[in-house]
Amino acid sequence: MSGQWIATKILDLAVDTQSLEPIELGESKKMLNKHYYFILFSVGLLLIGAEPTLAQPSASTTVSFTPPPDDNQPDRTAGAGSRGGQCTQEATVPTANTPPFMALVPTANRGLTLAEHPTFFVHLPATSARQAVLSIREDGTKPHSQTSFPIPGTSGIISLKPSDNSPPLEVGKTYQWAVILLCGERPNPNDPAVAAWVRRVALPQPTKQKTALQQAAWYGQNGIWYDALASLAEARRSQSNNKVTAIWTDFLKSAGMDAIATEPIQVLHASIAGP
Repeated sequence: MSGQWIATKILDLAVDTQSLEPIELGESKKMLNKHYYFILFSVGLLLIGAEPTLAQPSASTTVSFTPPPDDNQPDRTAGAGSRGGQCTQEATVPTANTPPFMALVPTANRGLTLAEHPTFFVHLPATSARQAVLSIREDGTKPHSQTSFPIPGTSGIISLKPSDNSPPLEVGKTYQWAVILLCGERPNPNDPAVAAWVRRVALPQPTKQKTALQQAAWYGQNGIWYDALASLAEARRSQSNNKVTAIWTDFLKSAGMDAIATEPIQVLHASIAGP
């Protein structure tokens, strides 16, 4: 394809050919005049403008939780909840400035998940304990898995996920999960603990192209508490800005967790996993 042919085709792009000055194309080394440069520049801008752009999350994205309809499951709040928040030797009278040891769950103390190994969240007050155990029991009685985690000891929200080597939760079954703080070298009945319930269900997963914030909104609209919270926490960690922080805060407040809505988040990694 000759340079003369290309130049001729570029000329055809001009809207007003009468304004162009004549150019001799026979001399290969002669530069294009200013009109050609203008045309080339304009075509380049048009081509750049035609490039597709990546989809951005909607500025109006909000995350709210819609509780699932009553599935006739028995009330499982009895026997769950929390037992203290500090080791015996450091116990103090709770105040408005010391949020309690608590599970991040709706007021019914239970929630749904689609995950085989869901992520659980608890608020941890300042403590001398340096290890926590995540214990899961099928229907609250049959041992399912147990995973140990080192903990920082400072106040904040921590996320805990069962080891990938632990058995997956089964669809349609309900489990009690508990986090126990080990105040000594061995477990003690007086060690602080918090517990809640989780049930795994099956629903079509949202597309992988969605952002963490969009996934959180989808889970929340479908009543999938644990996965909505995990996606929202991921969005808060990866997009540390006022908008995402406000969405996280409002989400927790809507579930009655005003006291811990602004606490920092830490991801804990399993140190020991067992059946």
